Amino acid sequence: MKSAALSCGISTLAPSSSSHGMGQQKIDYATLDAVLKQPVLKRELFPNPVIIESVELLRDRNNFICRVRSSDGAEGISVGHPFIGKQSYPVFLNRLVPAFERQDARDLDRLIYKVSESSVKTQGVPLCVQIATLEFAILDMLGNIADKPAGCLIGDICNPDVSIYLGHHLASFRKLEPQRSLELMQEDVQRTSAKAVKLRAGRGDNLASDIDNAPGRTEKLIRMAREVFGDQMVLMIDGNGSYGVDEAIRIGKILEEYDYYFYEEPLPWDWYEEQKQVEAALTIPMAGGEEEFGMHAFRYLIGNEVFQIVQPDLFYFGGMIRTMKVARMAQAAGLKITPHISGGGLGYVYMLQMVSVCPAAAEYHEFKMFETKDANGTTIPVESKAETFQSINGVIKVPSGSGLGVTIDPDYIKTHTPAAR
Repeated sequence: MKSAALSCGISTLAPSSSSHGMGQQKIDYATLDAVLKQPVLKRELFPNPVIIESVELLRDRNNFICRVRSSDGAEGISVGHPFIGKQSYPVFLNRLVPAFERQDARDLDRLIYKVSESSVKTQGVPLCVQIATLEFAILDMLGNIADKPAGCLIGDICNPDVSIYLGHHLASFRKLEPQRSLELMQEDVQRTSAKAVKLRAGRGDNLASDIDNAPGRTEKLIRMAREVFGDQMVLMIDGNGSYGVDEAIRIGKILEEYDYYFYEEPLPWDWYEEQKQVEAALTIPMAGGEEEFGMHAFRYLIGNEVFQIVQPDLFYFGGMIRTMKVARMAQAAGLKITPHISGGGLGYVYMLQMVSVCPAAAEYHEFKMFETKDANGTTIPVESKAETFQSINGVIKVPSGSGLGVTIDPDYIKTHTPAAR
């Protein structure tokens, strides 16, 4: 596997003899537990209490904006998930607002832990999406108070420049002939000069069906992509739970033949035992964790090296603080992390802030273009406070402005009104 970007923050365990990719790790759960107990938010940046005076969820049809204000008048803004937000917004109003209003934002670690770990009857991706939406806004507010980027509130800058891989968010790519889907990917490569591309394998239905939507399509795509992009392009592929064990291994062998960088989630996301069987049978690094919402699940996945590259989703897993804990565990275990993020909204903004301070960061990180369409299909009028958002030779400079590093047109925010329970 290629060398990773700079890492920071936590020392690594000594690995045992390698039998796969980055090596079979001899991991002590006690070490991971010690990592999990370490605080994330840099409370020392805020000598005085920062009382959260109000937590608002603003709505315009299918789109949601979170706005938080402190008792001293500081403000933070985030845009919710492009489609899951609508499904679970009552959880925000009924569970999160009472839990965070009138609380000290310096206690963000504790507040996040309480709502994510104690909400037994409401746990899952819908809850985590709402936690992330609120957390992003609070980090934006705190960053504005401290005059620091949000990432610097939870870590030290390791990666001021983020190398991207193109991971097109259109599932419809799977319905296209390989040649056409590769043509579309080439257009994005030309626009970004990206050095890495992620393709989509199988049906992507999370049903372990062991069949493709068209016979032989995936095998053809794997080979054709290498021919089209050449040996210098870093290629990876996402199965989205398409296969059972035998078919996943068969496809994996082809990926190894064509020198792919990683093999993402060929089995349904929670088939831990079967995924470990596939991992043991292959030398290509395995990646996964996009749908995980439990910290203890990542503890298991990392402790048993089910994946060599873990991919908590910044929304689905509940924000940057929880993702930082996974990153620290990954570093302690000698593994890597590349946070997953949904397309649309302000996904790339959250991704850049997270990766900028992410220990054990892999070499490339997911990018689905500078797309700012909200859940209604409206372009979000957003500007960077500092560096211009652009990909130069496949590298994006992380915005160094305060908070999330962006400003959103106030007139756009005014089109949203308080959501009703």
